[in-house]
Amino acid sequence: MSLQNLYLRGKVWHYRFKVNGTPYRGSCKTEDFSAAREFYDRERAKAWRHSVVKDKVRRTWDETVKRWLDEHEHKRSWKDDQRSADWWSGQFKSYRITHLDEITPDLVKKIRDAEVGRPHLRAKNVHRVVSAATVNRKLAMLRSVINAAHREYLWLDSRPVFKGFTENNERVRYLEPHEFARLVQCLPEPYGSMATFAVSTGLRRNNVAGLRWEFVNMARRTATFPELVMKNGKPLTIPLNETAMGAMRRQLGKSTVWVFPRLDGERVRDIPSKMWKKALEQAGIENFRWHDLRHTWASWLRQSGAVGLDMIQELGGWKQRSMVQRYSHLSVEHLASSAGVLDQLLAPVSGGGAQKVHIL
Repeated sequence: MSLQNLYLRGKVWHYRFKVNGTPYRGSCKTEDFSAAREFYDRERAKAWRHSVVKDKVRRTWDETVKRWLDEHEHKRSWKDDQRSADWWSGQFKSYRITHLDEITPDLVKKIRDAEVGRPHLRAKNVHRVVSAATVNRKLAMLRSVINAAHREYLWLDSRPVFKGFTENNERVRYLEPHEFARLVQCLPEPYGSMATFAVSTGLRRNNVAGLRWEFVNMARRTATFPELVMKNGKPLTIPLNETAMGAMRRQLGKSTVWVFPRLDGERVRDIPSKMWKKALEQAGIENFRWHDLRHTWASWLRQSGAVGLDMIQELGGWKQRSMVQRYSHLSVEHLASSAGVLDQLLAPVSGGGAQKVHIL
C-alpha cells in the first residue's frame, strides 16, 4: 500500500485507489492510522472481489439513502424526503436491518401496518392518529430509493414491491360565501389577505406564502410559478381576478420580495395553528383546514355551472383528472335536460289526473 492511498482530511483519514481503472475513494471514519489501514485493506479487497471475481458487494441502506438524498437536493420536497429517510432508518435499525437485500415486502408491510392508526406523538389532540395517506407518502419515498438502487445504481438484482393503503380522497369540505367572510374578519394580517387570495385563485398554501413579486405581472393580471415551487413539478401561470388583485394591492410596500410577508417582512413559513384555531372558533366554523380553501375555490367554480372540470383542473394545476372528479356532484345543470325526460311520464300525476305511477 502506498501512503498516497491514505491521506488526511482534517483529522480523519481518507482512502483512494483504483481497481482495473475504476476509482474508489471515501472516508476511513477514523483518526487512527492503524485502524485506517485496516479499513483501507478491507475496502480494496471488497472492490477487487467485485471487479475481478465479480463478487457482488452487499450495499447498505445508509449508503444508498445518502446517495439518493445527495442526488435529489434540488427537490422542493427534499426536507420531507429527509424526514422520511430518517424515519425509515430508525425503523430498520429497530429491526436490526443493515443491507438493502434485507428490506423485504413482508418487513415493510409489518412496519406499515404498525404505523397507520398510531397516535401522533406530538399532537395535542390525543385522538389524532397517523393516517394511511401519511404512511403512503413514506412508502413512496422508500420506493424511490429502492428503485434507484435497482435501476440506476445496479446495487439490487431484483426490485421488491411495497404495497400501500387505499386512500379515501373524496373529502370535500368547503365554506359558503358568508362563512368565508366571517373567517376573513377573524384572521389577522397577512393571513386574512392570504386566505382571500387563496380562495380567489385555488393556490396551495405554500404557493401563496411563497409568492414573490417577481412572479406577478400586475399589468397582465397573471402570476407565474416556476416548476421548482409547484407540487406537480410543472410551471403554472394563472389569471388573477379583481379580488386576488385587491388582496395583493393591500400588500404593496410591505416587502420587496414577498407578496404576503409577516409583520417583520420575512416570508410566512406556516399557518400558526393556535391563530387558525382561534379564528375558526370566533367565526363559528368547525372541521376546516387551510387546504380546504382550495376545495372552497373549486366548489364555488363548479357550483356556478359555468366552469367545467377540465377548466378547474387546468386552473388548479392538478396533474390527473381524478383529482377534480370529487367536485363533479356539485353541479347538475348539465343533467337537467336528461332528468326532464320523466316529466312526460309523470304529467298525469302532477296534473291531478286519475292515472297513477307505481314505484316498485
